[in-house]
Amino acid sequence: MILVRMLSVCSIVGVAGLASAGPRDFLVEHSGVGGSAEQAAPYLDQFLRYIESKMSWPKGSASAQFFPEPEAAVSYAKDKHPAYGLLDPELFLELQKKEDLEVLVTVEGKNESLGHYSVVVKDPAYKTLEDLKGKSLISNHLQYPKFLSRVAFAGKVDAATFFKLEPTPSPLKGLKAVDRGEAAATLLDDNQLANMKSLPFGAELRVIYTSPALPPTPFVVFGKNALAKDRAAIVKMLTGMCADPKGAEVCTSLQVSKFSNPNKAQYDEAVKRFEK
Repeated sequence: MILVRMLSVCSIVGVAGLASAGPRDFLVEHSGVGGSAEQAAPYLDQFLRYIESKMSWPKGSASAQFFPEPEAAVSYAKDKHPAYGLLDPELFLELQKKEDLEVLVTVEGKNESLGHYSVVVKDPAYKTLEDLKGKSLISNHLQYPKFLSRVAFAGKVDAATFFKLEPTPSPLKGLKAVDRGEAAATLLDDNQLANMKSLPFGAELRVIYTSPALPPTPFVVFGKNALAKDRAAIVKMLTGMCADPKGAEVCTSLQVSKFSNPNKAQYDEAVKRFEK
């Protein structure tokens, strides 16, 4: 799907109706690109059943809850105390201290890592971020103004007050708005930027700002909610999953190339900038 970060929208979604969470329950959150739990529930079911088989958990003992926006995910984490989470990097940073999150593995794949954010414009009058003060910024990456301000823009601007933010679930809509002069700028991740160049009008658009490297999507454990004996086992299982014949089928469905050991320094640096 062109210009869409797809990890949970088209691949990982949750099963609604959990009364309470437990040591084998998962919170999955991915915002900004639409989609629903119903549309992708079979993919999550496939993921959970594989985990159960490899972890020797009783069939049906693992459950998950998916949220397409961060607010409900925050409330769920606070009230229900899940054991594991697959979260947007932005929400991970928001919950890292509150929920004592630890990154167990990094999710790798073409659409799973933001890489960087780039501010893209067309009007030749816009040459720097300062030129966009008070102007419209349209994107599917605007759900977390604090993350934008402290991590993506490295403290240079307060996104919530500097721009006129215009959220959209469609990166293509944002690009077309800039091309037509309906918005001053759009914000793209690396995959979206690469796809921009293939558009008929892509050559007329240009980057005036690129963020520092952004943390990739993490698979986390929530504080003391998971069983201690499961932590190391689930890391071993996930890091070998995409190389296992049955696991490879699941990874393909999820559009994940592999689960890898995390770069702790990269996450620590993002936490440091986020908490400044």
